[in-house]
Amino acid sequence: MTLSSLWLAMALVPVAQDGASGSARVAVVNVAVVSEKYARTADLEARFEDERRRLQQERDTLQGKIERTTRSLQEELKPGTEAFEARRKELAMLQAELQWFIEFEGRRVEQGLANSLRSIFSDIQGAVREVAEEKGIDIVLAYDRLPEENPETPNQARQQILLQKVVHWSPRVDLTAEVIQRLNAKYKARGSASPQGSAEPVQSQDALGERTEQAKPISIDGS
Repeated sequence: MTLSSLWLAMALVPVAQDGASGSARVAVVNVAVVSEKYARTADLEARFEDERRRLQQERDTLQGKIERTTRSLQEELKPGTEAFEARRKELAMLQAELQWFIEFEGRRVEQGLANSLRSIFSDIQGAVREVAEEKGIDIVLAYDRLPEENPETPNQARQQILLQKVVHWSPRVDLTAEVIQRLNAKYKARGSASPQGSAEPVQSQDALGERTEQAKPISIDGS
């Protein structure tokens, strides 16, 4: 929601195969660099930001109607009159409409975010598979880097360490640039305006409420 943060890097290491005389070539992938440099990610982020603004405008319009109706009840109409009761019913309906809007759009955009994450990962997975096959790689594992910020507690440090799937890889076999180039070339070739598997624009449910104006980023790692 910013739509950035999937990084991809790859390295090859020999691994003995059980029951086989040869060895498998294994690559590692950090899914965080590639998504950030994948052109489709930036395009989706721009669309999500447009959607976020549109939904916020709709919410503000409803909220404005509620505020005007409330003032009318308090300042213009006499309690107990037919006009007062009619305006009170109108206010209740507007409040119910706003609540429905927030809940419905919240569910819709959360599903849109999930679809976007799966679609982008599917693109990355396809590019990794193509590069791996060309390089004769048999297995591709995911890796990540420890955050630059120091953890605040021992538990945080322990969790960060335990999440590391690959401890070491050789930079000389890093395929990150090749995978990014492959992704962007294919995206450009098929037309960035209508990408395959394009997902519904999304926004965080909070952005429809009063707590934040920030759109939710697309990030497989959840950051």
